Amino acid sequence: MVKRSKRDDLHTMSLTVKLFTAFALIAGALPVAAAGDVSPEIHELCLKAADYRGCIEAQKGTPEYVGNKCPTNHAFIGDGKCQRVYCDWVGLGGGHHEPLVAGKSTWKCKNNYNFWKDELQVGLLRLGATVDIEQSDGCPSVSPKIGWKSSCEHAKPNWRAIEAEANRPKCDAKLVPFECDWNAYLDANPATKAWAAANPAMAEQERIKMTTDPRKM
Repeated sequence: MVKRSKRDDLHTMSLTVKLFTAFALIAGALPVAAAGDVSPEIHELCLKAADYRGCIEAQKGTPEYVGNKCPTNHAFIGDGKCQRVYCDWVGLGGGHHEPLVAGKSTWKCKNNYNFWKDELQVGLLRLGATVDIEQSDGCPSVSPKIGWKSSCEHAKPNWRAIEAEANRPKCDAKLVPFECDWNAYLDANPATKAWAAANPAMAEQERIKMTTDPRKM
């Protein structure tokens, strides 16, 4: 039986530590899962960047679209939530409409005559259970106003054209993932940043070219 020396044990331990460190570095360099820290859209955009993590950092703060239309008989209450609206019939002088929806959208409650009590009852708007807001291609991609049903209720006639213009890239395709920010693009692409630092005049021309609206060139 061959005896291992203390030096052999130390060498083996050193190799193990190096291998573990290498695997950790490789894992850290891999893009995070799209279903984890970032949205699928940003994940796809940043896969094209030389520095994936730098691209993700540049995209932080981009608001996520939550929805623009509440389910039937629901009103928007904020934070991506809608609340059911219903009518409650009470005797005359029995209360007031829920302020959040009173006088908004098409919310109305008709009066009702209760034959059993032989009295005229007033219909009052009330709020019930809360649900998540929904998305619809038929309305502008913005949240409804509080107390209203959808963003369609305040949409301009040409809202589709307005939205298309707002969403149209106003710079070179390479800068789109960085919201047309030249510096953010450089930070995510170290090689290009080094080239720009070494060639400031050429880099400035490239910056102007890439940040100019394609329709105005």
